Amino acid sequence: MIDYYSMFMLAEEAAGETSLFSADQMGGYAVTILCTIVNVMVAFIVIKLFVFKPILKVIKNREEQIASQVDAAEKSKEEAASNAEVSKQAIDDARAEASQILSDARADAEEQAQIIKNKANKEAEEIIDRAHNEVIRMKKVSIEQMKDEISDLAVEVAGRVIGDVVDHDKLKDLADKHTEEIIREEVDDLDE
Repeated sequence: MIDYYSMFMLAEEAAGETSLFSADQMGGYAVTILCTIVNVMVAFIVIKLFVFKPILKVIKNREEQIASQVDAAEKSKEEAASNAEVSKQAIDDARAEASQILSDARADAEEQAQIIKNKANKEAEEIIDRAHNEVIRMKKVSIEQMKDEISDLAVEVAGRVIGDVVDHDKLKDLADKHTEEIIREEVDDLDE
């Protein structure tokens, strides 16, 4: 069933509210439009009288500046074109000179490297010779030091093995003689 009372109440509430397109709203819109048109007209007149002429003057001055800058740019372009050939020739000359300098520097560097290498090789040979001579000298000194110790040890061993049969001084003389011969052979081998 349809409830007519509820529908009536809804219709009454709707009548009390104003809608977007109601007559009172449309009147407000018309006033707003009229004020906007008046404001735009006043703004146009003010701009035309006080702003438009100075802006036109600034635009004209700017056009003249741009024209003079374009003329100056064209002159600069012509000068740049004429200078480009001179610059190209200067660059080519500089490259040739740089190439010659690099070639000379490489030759000098190779020569210096060879001199340094030869000097280093000579110094290395001298160091090796000194080291070899030092080794031989140290070996001779060591052999001389060991000679007495070997001789004493040989006499002591022979004395214990042979006992009192041979005199201790004679054993020492024999040990010194044989030790001297052995050491002389070793030293001769070192000298070779």
